[in-house]
Amino acid sequence: MRIGPILPNSGDPSRANMLAVVRLAEDLGYDSLWTPAHTAIPVHFESRYPYNATGRPGWNAATPWGDAFISLTLAAAVTERVRLGPSLIPLIITDPLTLAKQAATLDVYSEGRLELGIGAGWLVEEAQALGRPTDHRLGRLEETIEILRLAWSQETFSYQGRFWSFPEVGVNPRPVQGDRLPIWIGGQGQRALEIAARHGCGLMLWFAEPDAVRDYLARLRSAGGVGPVAVAMRLARNAGRWLDLTRAYAEAGADLLILTGYGHGSRLTEELEQFGAEVLPRLSDLVVSG
Repeated sequence: MRIGPILPNSGDPSRANMLAVVRLAEDLGYDSLWTPAHTAIPVHFESRYPYNATGRPGWNAATPWGDAFISLTLAAAVTERVRLGPSLIPLIITDPLTLAKQAATLDVYSEGRLELGIGAGWLVEEAQALGRPTDHRLGRLEETIEILRLAWSQETFSYQGRFWSFPEVGVNPRPVQGDRLPIWIGGQGQRALEIAARHGCGLMLWFAEPDAVRDYLARLRSAGGVGPVAVAMRLARNAGRWLDLTRAYAEAGADLLILTGYGHGSRLTEELEQFGAEVLPRLSDLVVSG
């Protein structure tokens, strides 16, 4: 199993705080670094936050959100080993060609270490503020995957789809990994799972319990999917059971564990150090037992 923390690009995205976490993760042996992504948070919105029972996030329009790709570029500049990825880019705040360019550029700058997490997006009011389309979000997600892989594999290309159409263009440079650059699809619904299966993408789950991860993996394989499954785990909420829960996720078949839900500043680095000491040295045993 691979394990990587979320970067503090929200809440306290200072340079010192970011670099402390980036360097610590590289030094302690974490596999990867991840960033959430938002651009313009509406003060008032009706969209339901899908990752807790209340339907409301623990942040608001005043919460600082450092840009995901710029945050990862900062991380790439001071690391040599860890892989890097947004988790996730909601497609309702961008377009396929801009995303293809951003991802390819970061893959070049990081010398082939990018993994791209994308999702249809849930905060409709953010898209509306940005003037982005909000209809047929899963259909647009599927076409975006096709466009990304064309952009990453061909010097020039055109595309004629239901939602996106354009004449021949070039989106260069192409990534070091080419069209093999890993794509993760975020979403807990059946259609997102089917899209991941059709396109050989990984499936990224948020705060699912181990039994649910096992079920998602079985459904992904039943749908013909060959990609891995990732799951995000809140550190603070699960204090005292990190090792047992990591073991349970490994046994359920999760390939990647993303750590989030920790504190800021010194508390954040202390928790990453503690998790690194408790879990990372046992990781090979957990994978063997799973």
